[in-house]
Amino acid sequence: MDTFERQKSTSSGLNRSFLSRKLNKRDGSPEATRDVKGPLGLTTLFVPTEITVADLVFVHGLGGGSRSTWTKHGEPALYWPAEWLPNDHGFRDVGIHSFGYNANWEKESLINIQDFSKGLLASIHDCPAVRSSDAPLVLIGHSMGGLVIKRAYIMARQNNEFVSTARRIQAIFFLATPHRGADLAQLLSRILSITFGQRPFVTDLHRNSRVIQSINEEFPQFSQDLQLFSFYETIPTSYGVGKVLVVDKDSAVLNYANERTAYLDANHRDVCKYADLNDPNFKTVRNALASTVDNFRTRLAIKKRGLDREQRRRLEAYLHIQDAPEDDFMDVDSLRMSGSCEWLLQRKNFLEWRDSANTQLYWISAKPATGKTITSGMAVSHLKDLNRDCAFYFFKHGDKVKSTIQPFLLSIVWQMAFLHPEVFQVVLENCEKDENIGRADYRTIWRKLFLEGLLKIGFVRPQYWVIDGLDECRSNAEIVPLLLRVVESCGIRILLTSRDRFECFRQCGNSQARVMQDEIPVEDTKSDIALYLEANMNHLPSLNLQHRRAMLDKILAKSAGCFLWVKLILQELGRVHTSAEIRQVLEDVPSDMDALYARILESMSAAPYGKVLAKAILTWTVCSTRPLTTEELFHALQLDIEDSIDSIERSITSSCGQLVYVDSHSRVQMIHQTARDYLLRVDVHPVFGIQKGIGHKRLALTCLQYLNGSEMKGPRHRKLSFTSLVGERSPFLDYASVSLFDHIHHVDATDDEIIFALTKFMSSSNVLSWIEYIARSSDLTRLIQAGKVLRAFLQKRSRKLSPLGKDVALLNSWATDLLRLVTKFGKDLLSSPSSIFHLIPPFCPQESAPRTNFAASTRGITVLGLSASDWDDCASTVFEPNEQFHALACSEKHFAIGTFSGNIVIYSASTCQETQRLRHGEPVRLLYFGKTTGLLAAAGARSIQTWDLATSQQIWEFQTPQLCMSLATTDGDELLLAALKSNNLLIWDLSLGTLRDTSNWTEELEGQRAHAFRRPTRAAFCMDSNLLAVVYRGQDIVLWDLERDALYDTYSKMAGASPILGRRTADPGAIALVFNSAPGANLLAVAYSDGDLVLFDTTDGYIKATTTPNAQTLACSPDGRTLASGDSSGKLQIFDFETLRPLYCINSTEYGIKELQFSGDNLQLLDIRGSRCRIWDPIVLVRQDAEDESSDAISLSTTLQEVHIDDAEDKPLITALACQVSGEAFFCGKEDGSIHAYEAKTGRHIRKLLSHAEGVSVTTLSVDEEGSALFSADSSSRVIVHRLVRQHKSWIVGTAIFDHRVGQSVHQILSNRGNTRLLVSSATCDTLWSMSSDAHEIIDTIQGEERGVRKWISHPTSEDQILLFAGNTVHVYGWLTLSRITRPEGILLGGSLPSELLVQSIIPCFDGSIIATTFTESPGARAKSKLLLWNTLDFDAQATIALPVPRYHYLSDQVQVLIGSDEQKLVFLHGSGWVCSIDTQATGLEHFIRHFFFPADWLSTDNPLIIRITKRNDIIFVKRNEIAVIKRGLETSERGFYGGGGKTSSLTDVRRPSLQVPDAPQ
Repeated sequence: MDTFERQKSTSSGLNRSFLSRKLNKRDGSPEATRDVKGPLGLTTLFVPTEITVADLVFVHGLGGGSRSTWTKHGEPALYWPAEWLPNDHGFRDVGIHSFGYNANWEKESLINIQDFSKGLLASIHDCPAVRSSDAPLVLIGHSMGGLVIKRAYIMARQNNEFVSTARRIQAIFFLATPHRGADLAQLLSRILSITFGQRPFVTDLHRNSRVIQSINEEFPQFSQDLQLFSFYETIPTSYGVGKVLVVDKDSAVLNYANERTAYLDANHRDVCKYADLNDPNFKTVRNALASTVDNFRTRLAIKKRGLDREQRRRLEAYLHIQDAPEDDFMDVDSLRMSGSCEWLLQRKNFLEWRDSANTQLYWISAKPATGKTITSGMAVSHLKDLNRDCAFYFFKHGDKVKSTIQPFLLSIVWQMAFLHPEVFQVVLENCEKDENIGRADYRTIWRKLFLEGLLKIGFVRPQYWVIDGLDECRSNAEIVPLLLRVVESCGIRILLTSRDRFECFRQCGNSQARVMQDEIPVEDTKSDIALYLEANMNHLPSLNLQHRRAMLDKILAKSAGCFLWVKLILQELGRVHTSAEIRQVLEDVPSDMDALYARILESMSAAPYGKVLAKAILTWTVCSTRPLTTEELFHALQLDIEDSIDSIERSITSSCGQLVYVDSHSRVQMIHQTARDYLLRVDVHPVFGIQKGIGHKRLALTCLQYLNGSEMKGPRHRKLSFTSLVGERSPFLDYASVSLFDHIHHVDATDDEIIFALTKFMSSSNVLSWIEYIARSSDLTRLIQAGKVLRAFLQKRSRKLSPLGKDVALLNSWATDLLRLVTKFGKDLLSSPSSIFHLIPPFCPQESAPRTNFAASTRGITVLGLSASDWDDCASTVFEPNEQFHALACSEKHFAIGTFSGNIVIYSASTCQETQRLRHGEPVRLLYFGKTTGLLAAAGARSIQTWDLATSQQIWEFQTPQLCMSLATTDGDELLLAALKSNNLLIWDLSLGTLRDTSNWTEELEGQRAHAFRRPTRAAFCMDSNLLAVVYRGQDIVLWDLERDALYDTYSKMAGASPILGRRTADPGAIALVFNSAPGANLLAVAYSDGDLVLFDTTDGYIKATTTPNAQTLACSPDGRTLASGDSSGKLQIFDFETLRPLYCINSTEYGIKELQFSGDNLQLLDIRGSRCRIWDPIVLVRQDAEDESSDAISLSTTLQEVHIDDAEDKPLITALACQVSGEAFFCGKEDGSIHAYEAKTGRHIRKLLSHAEGVSVTTLSVDEEGSALFSADSSSRVIVHRLVRQHKSWIVGTAIFDHRVGQSVHQILSNRGNTRLLVSSATCDTLWSMSSDAHEIIDTIQGEERGVRKWISHPTSEDQILLFAGNTVHVYGWLTLSRITRPEGILLGGSLPSELLVQSIIPCFDGSIIATTFTESPGARAKSKLLLWNTLDFDAQATIALPVPRYHYLSDQVQVLIGSDEQKLVFLHGSGWVCSIDTQATGLEHFIRHFFFPADWLSTDNPLIIRITKRNDIIFVKRNEIAVIKRGLETSERGFYGGGGKTSSLTDVRRPSLQVPDAPQ
């Protein structure tokens, strides 16, 4: 409100003088007043000559003007929108306009904010300069102007006339806008009403006025897609006898999710007018505007390149790009003084790097705090000015996110993607193949997005990367080889700054890339410092100009080129006033940074107040894992020091402002990394020195204090249903949730205070709220990290203290449980985060913490019957009793098994279900998946075949004269390489199907003719290094360079690289070998027959590590971090590949591991032995990012763990299931022929009832409608019927009342009501038997040779009829005689149902009025199903056609398994893994109810899913050889769920799913 620039007084005695002063200032000429304030309406200040990328519209506030509001001291040269921005390169293509309206409060008026808004909207809409383009509009409002803008935008959205204008408005900047009103407006209204009457627009500004309330109610409905920026004042404005914040922060900030806030060091008047270009407030506002405009510029460039906006959004989501890289550049560039760093442009090395045709790495080193980051910013700015393609990254040590390799790679590839459509397309395709790539470790990102993507693209224009602060990257030694690879392979020029010289990293790789080095000399830095001092000279205390000059010279001489030292000295000088004090500062302040820091701390310790708060601020700023915002720190400090704070910004400035500052994004930062390092040194200062462990403990306890608080109480304690909204939580929530365990791993493990706080947290339902929050953020790696840190913490503790005790036991359980929650329930947690409260705990093992602490409710879901007390390392088993597995391969989406009979079976990696079956024609010895396509290569004894998995078609077949030892592809799977036992390397062109090249790697080896006759035993490719390793009996290992077609090296077990070629050796023979698959790893692991495992470094040829696992087979994970071995006794061992440090051991009782492979996501290990393939998922495979795991604390968490697995396959599998009619019991048939009874209430096994012949499997089991007879059939086609007898709350069977061997496999057994008839359906006939008590005789038989799949069902509404579903036809028969009632062609099932579909299951539902059926295209037990529901009335004797009930069509492709029904409900397993139901109340609007989901590993089985529902609504699930009883599962429901395509609600929705739990009994 510009009116508050003038002085006012609330005293009535001063009213006259106040008003007279204002009246006396008047010219009396309205034209003169308007000329000073600026014209009314919309004035165009600048029209760009090039294509307009945005239009800026400035709107003044109360009492202001289109010119005066934006002009300091009324000087025309300081009218910054008109004088500065048009000359700013960042606004070269931006239209600039200013809007004026008569907001003069000194005259009576009838106009209100609504009227001003109408004028603004119409002016923009009709302005020719604005209408001439379709560029985005950015509106900038000061004070009341922001309210005028908000109302104008609301009107535009509500009025069809202004649709095009509303669409163009994409960002709004608010400068001290009173969103909730201002108290001073009420004062002004009272003063003005005495003399000059009312001003409606002033009344509108009253706090919470009706106009403001209306705007605040409507604006959020339309502003979700806008970019909002709110700036607030921090200096009070003088108003006569006092000072006040005209618009306080609470009113100036909206607190919207899409809003960015920042403070300005100015009063209400000066937030919008600035003294010069170096004014920090101007830079803050200018940079925010420039960043927004640059985003529009990028969007326009993308649009020109034809890139789809939705694709861009998806890529940003895939890569998890949250902070725009441009923001970091703008922050850095705003710190650079005009004219500084110009020396860089004169450097010969820089010019050569920029302009030379030869790409190279330009390495700039310098001492700390000498301007490296500013230099990097200068380089980026210079390249942008030249219109060069430039990507950049600024490492920041104090920010965990910005100090690691992963976000660096993601940011660079994101920037490159938007510079180049071809990069965009490649990256997007790779992301679509792996949607979680943005969460992967940096090695995976490097391999998939760079090696297989960006680095393969040839760029026409020169490409530049600028990387600042390599020394601030936590894994800088690992990033240098990657950068050298970029320079060497794809012509990208890289400029890099670091404290260290390149020599410190030369050993990191053997790259041939050219590296140029420069060091920033003190002279160049001093020239920049001189500019800085000149710009700040007017702020120095001095008596005259000459004195100031002398002061600057002295500062410059003592600076030693250190910018930070100069900045701190200027702060010191700003606190003194006399000549003596100035002289003392210049003489006493040391030039050494350590001494200067010590002086600052001494000064802080001498302050009478604020030391406690200062120490807290320093501790939080130094030890936080990322910079906290002022809001976050405000709440954290109040918890920490248990006291209230009035202003966090003022507290920082007054208590420790020389060491800590608030940046333009309201983040609290250390002034420099050297300051952080100094404070963390031992015994640096008795008051303000920070001990790292104690500091992290302080932060951890504060995080736990918040997480243990009422805001994080679970719904059980808040007594709210899941339909309730999650209440507004503290801004500290995100930091406390995300960073807690980062702090824990730095804390002394013997600290009991941490143990108690952790125990309190993890034993309360608050831990579930924490897990829910983490899942809502879609970053489950946080749970993985928490589990790893917790385990390391407890392991360190156990070395000094007893590991016993309830608290430690609970935490130890959670250390495992957190990882298992991710591996077992990860997808479900992401799709339904609130499932952690009631759905997940019951399905955890009995002794897990989630189960014991949170699954004991008498009204929630209960899972009974399973014996497992702990998590199982074996996720699934594939069993083919008639096959011998011989080969194994894995890709990201599939795994393939090759058999001795010549079959290749493809399985889904996520479900372990068979998806394809291919025929190779001979024993399959090798399998290999392509890296970038859907290619599968298979090798047998005589041929190699390639297959396209998308079509299941064979592509090529190549004859091979000898056995193939290894396969590989290169050039985007265009070339296939095979190493044969004849010492030949064959290369086929897969695009043409021709042999491109062949060579013998022994022919040219120094004339050693004997080599041509030796037969190798093993071989392995490494396409990253272009190497082939070959093993010979009694010889050194040969490494062949594929690119040069020449010998690379030979290795012996004892010495590594050997200079003697072809020598015989006493080394034991190598029996397995594997290269590390990580790019640039250059490691080869070799297992020898004496049991040793040796790790060779293929760069230098030395032996890096050795261990003795007695390995027979080896496998490397796709990310190269993990090595697995299997021995002859069946033991699996897992190692860290780079060190051979043992991590895990699985002892199994089954011998003969044929082959090992890791899954494509690195999280599972597969092995084949005999006829079984096991899928293991030990938690040790859930490894953190390599950069996190490098710390000592984390590495402790991966010390060797050993588990013993008892093979459950020794116990017979359950093959059939039937439920007793009353729901009290159920019966299971097993593969050994036995039939058992179980109690439904507890899942307890009651007894074995009977047994068919030994060695036959029970295939069919059912109970009649009265529950008096048990029908069973086995794999030998024997059908037996027994009487069921209830005896002492148990069940037994009487003697068999029917026993007959059919002679054909039995598909179905069915009896009528009363058990007078028995229908037995077999492969070739359907036979109806009479079941009289004295004799059994055949009444009739239906014969047929090509019968297909047929299903019978008793007619739901007619007891004397039975229905036969065969193909797309239904026949009605009589139960008594099996006579057909319908005409011969039957009842045609309509709805375009193909005749070749096979009926899979039939269930009557809804009290018999509907018949639910599933059909499938193939007879497999887990084939894709199609659900159709039919009206029972359509199946009568006269019917000719039946049509599916249309209201249920939406379910047709969503149902995986029909489970059962009660009178009003049909229950099914949805394709998503949820148990769902529809009822008679369904509206037909694609509505169904989700109840709960099964764990993913329950559904990952090659066996048919057997699931039933009992009369009491319990769900019975067959889990291999056990039964799980899920009680009250159907009583928990998520209502309002719409199934359209199986989609779930948005993860960003703040509303918890409307999960409803039954009320507790009264």
